[in-house]
Amino acid sequence: MKNSKKEIARKRMEILFNNALLNARNNPELAQKQALLIKGISMKFKIAIPPEIRSSFCKKCKKFIVPNISSRVRLGQGNSKSISITCSFCNHVYRKIIKN
Repeated sequence: MKNSKKEIARKRMEILFNNALLNARNNPELAQKQALLIKGISMKFKIAIPPEIRSSFCKKCKKFIVPNISSRVRLGQGNSKSISITCSFCNHVYRKIIKN
């Protein structure tokens, strides 16, 4: 019984994430509400948010950010291959290292 509820919750999180990505350009407020629902579902059912969804939240202000819409994505320079992501809400910059 518990596992079936968690599976339904995971599927619902994926559906909400896909809808939030589609609505991010035309209706950003709706996308933010859908992202809040994702967080609420994960807390209610004690499920970790999948990494591909978790990476779409700002690490500082916790808002839903979409590349090129509500954030800026740049490639790192030099020997260390990295991606720098800047949140357009709080201007926080965080980097992700790319493995060779």
